Amino acid sequence: MYFKIKLLLITILLLINNPALSNDIIAYVDMDLIMNKSKVGKQISKKLSEEHNSNLNYFKTKEEELKNKETKLISQQNILDNAELEKQLKELQLDASKYRNEKSKRISDLNSKKLKATKILLEKINPILSEYADKNSISIIMQKKDVVIGKTELDKTDEILKIIDEKINKININ
Repeated sequence: MYFKIKLLLITILLLINNPALSNDIIAYVDMDLIMNKSKVGKQISKKLSEEHNSNLNYFKTKEEELKNKETKLISQQNILDNAELEKQLKELQLDASKYRNEKSKRISDLNSKKLKATKILLEKINPILSEYADKNSISIIMQKKDVVIGKTELDKTDEILKIIDEKINKININ
């Protein structure tokens, strides 16, 4: 029993005194910058922005149509009998409900396209990062947002950005 305790104590002391030496190379990249500043990232942003603006124009037009129908119905309120007024009011409410459903569907579709495009771009970037790490003997590549403090020479964003611009030309998001 005494021998086991003595052996355990010596082992612990030897482990504590050994400094940990590491030859691992660590780098970090700013993925947000890569996603937004790369050629393909800019293309994706442009397409999504165009679709968003198209949706906004469509929504504005539909809202104006609904407001005009409402204004017309209010102006005819005293002229129409109650049955006809109720009928037109229900039609207006149905149109407004259809508009809200279509608006939420278009917004949802745009968000899903954005997520899909981001996922596809990340899937194409990962092999490039792996290849870069292998060529440069880098053990770990981290995202810049996860790094608290790091030497600027460990930031490989610009190098990765150039490689991505060379290797990825287009991503289809439709």
